[in-house]
Amino acid sequence: MSTKLDVYLRSIERFGAAGAILNSGQAVTLRFPTGDRNATQVTPHDQLVILVREVAPPAALDQIDRQRPVRFEVDSEGRRYAISVSPKPGAWSVAIEPASAPAPVAPPPPAASAARIAPARSAPAGDALEMAIERGQYDAGTAPVAVTSSGSGFLDQLTTTARGARASDIYLNAGVPPMVRAGGELSASGAALDGDQLSREVGVVASPEARAAWQDHRIATFAYGDGAGRVRVTLTRDHRGPGAALRLLHGEAPPLDRLGLGEVAGWLDARGLIVVAGPSGAGKTTTLAALVRGLGERRKSVVMLEDPIELLHTGPTISQRAIGDHVRTFTEGVASAMREGADAIVVGAVTSVDAAIAVVEAVSGGHLVLTTLVAPTAATALERLLDRLPAEQRDHAHRLLAASLVGTIAPIVGRGGARTFEVGGRGSGS
Repeated sequence: MSTKLDVYLRSIERFGAAGAILNSGQAVTLRFPTGDRNATQVTPHDQLVILVREVAPPAALDQIDRQRPVRFEVDSEGRRYAISVSPKPGAWSVAIEPASAPAPVAPPPPAASAARIAPARSAPAGDALEMAIERGQYDAGTAPVAVTSSGSGFLDQLTTTARGARASDIYLNAGVPPMVRAGGELSASGAALDGDQLSREVGVVASPEARAAWQDHRIATFAYGDGAGRVRVTLTRDHRGPGAALRLLHGEAPPLDRLGLGEVAGWLDARGLIVVAGPSGAGKTTTLAALVRGLGERRKSVVMLEDPIELLHTGPTISQRAIGDHVRTFTEGVASAMREGADAIVVGAVTSVDAAIAVVEAVSGGHLVLTTLVAPTAATALERLLDRLPAEQRDHAHRLLAASLVGTIAPIVGRGGARTFEVGGRGSGS
């Protein structure tokens, strides 16, 4: 199975290097017997986290989540490599070397390698970034290796341009140009897309499970990193052929104060239910992430259940679990979180019966529970949640949730994309 690590392994092989060092937000360092050489490719922190989590075995992930150094091995195209990970909040260092080496390559501290960083190269429109080492004796007979932050130069160029325009969404459909939503308005960007090109480019960044679901069920959802943040993708098909809707997310969760939500900080020490509600594209995911960041800053133990994982949190007390990958269902994930004694349980979005039941179970267990709901207003959010439940459970759930509601937050997007928040609940002084 192809992974995002493969491009680095192939680069090591192509240049005949003894290994590579990847530091968050810094240029890739290739190791040679005669000394280290820098590449032009910079590895963003979120991309490095995704790269490691995609290949690390469960035992290694457990150590990484505890912010402990770990070493494990992977196989790729008949070769075996050792991966040494030194995880620190917001700054990971990863060393890659052939597994037959007698000792791991020690990742240099970020400060020591900063003086050697070559400036990142930006690609012309439509071209991929190139991984090329500094000029010298290794130039002869070596060709640059094309890499991008996500693996797709086409998508990276598209999302970079859209982020520059402060866009929230990109819509891709066969036979028409990409459509970008910025300030609430849609506009075309570029030439019409060929269906085969669309399938190929999206297939590069999609997980094998998402590709299979798209093929079998005609719809799938996944998330990936584009170097500037996270992108949530919904794959579809219609009368024109393949399609994809890309939601552009931040690279990291903003603090509550930056969103103007400092007044709800006191909610994070409560028990009960916090609901973030609003229409699609209003900013529910970012608002929820800011609340979770606040919990992490308070050293609260948090279990997040998501489908898929969207914004990545690096706090050592925050455990993010994807439905299907780390737990089978929301209800099973909540049961595990309750046994673990989590201070807060997050159900990413209530879009199914399973998720609705999970929220009710978590609230009834006396935990602080956070979730998001697609609803026109905060006032109708609980009604939407109750509608997801089996009929025989709704009366009990209504009484429980009404008594346990800590508060609601409704992001509202105004003219020109300006965002405000409608807040209802106990407030920060309770």
